[in-house]
Amino acid sequence: MRRETNLDPRTSTFSQAFGYERLPQSIKLEELSKEARTKLWNILYYYVKSESSYYVEGRWETILASLHIHFHEEPLDEFDNEFHSFVDRYKPLFTKYSFHKLFDMLLAIMRHSECSNEFIGSVAMVFEQCRLAYVVDADSPPTIYPAATQEEGKAILRATGELSNVGLAPAVKHLRQASDCISRGDYPGAVRESIHAVESTARHFDPTARTLRPALKALEGGGTLHPALKQAFSNLYGFTSDEQGIRHALIDNPQANVGQDEAVFMLGACASFSSYLARKHQRRSS
Repeated sequence: MRRETNLDPRTSTFSQAFGYERLPQSIKLEELSKEARTKLWNILYYYVKSESSYYVEGRWETILASLHIHFHEEPLDEFDNEFHSFVDRYKPLFTKYSFHKLFDMLLAIMRHSECSNEFIGSVAMVFEQCRLAYVVDADSPPTIYPAATQEEGKAILRATGELSNVGLAPAVKHLRQASDCISRGDYPGAVRESIHAVESTARHFDPTARTLRPALKALEGGGTLHPALKQAFSNLYGFTSDEQGIRHALIDNPQANVGQDEAVFMLGACASFSSYLARKHQRRSS
């Protein structure tokens, strides 16, 4: 049955724009739809096929040989560069691999020095088109960030881009490590790495501070940081310091009381707060 919609027919299908078909819902974290798996395989097939005939040659032979050795951990003499062998081996993986294993393989490809920016951009486009709860950061090294919403994902990409532009590579590295921790299910580790990103940013502007709180206090005193924001992040820092298993070793609890929701929230919050500190300091210094 037709329903009234406010969709722009220029950017939607006819059925969606005029209410005959529902829009696809956003995919939740740790979910990877059949549509996304198919499109990701189609991209890999297209790019490998475009530079191959009977044999896989050139850059893709180099990439797949590296994947064979380092990702699949198999002997080099067993590497087969026939194109049909590539299809037989990799096509099933896009169906049977868990979401995080497939992401691991995609990252191994995208982080290879021979991988083109066009391939990385095509993968990023699939993530957006399929409304995955993840975004691809194409900056070196490419990273897949988890995000509860597409807007949150775009905010993380903006934040890491701003941090990279002002030379805060250590903070970006911590955020990427936090993302990797979330993919592995190491949620306490993700929170720890996220707060390290803020520590790294704050201490960059106040090298005398050994921890986050003195750095935030110095920034507040210098007029860079609003007192309310300083207090809010001091409280979050207190959570990571007090919760067993995040910044301190487990003592009583067998597992830290931190889950996926807390880890994803801290990643987004710390990325945004780090870029906020960088912008405020840059404007005050100019």
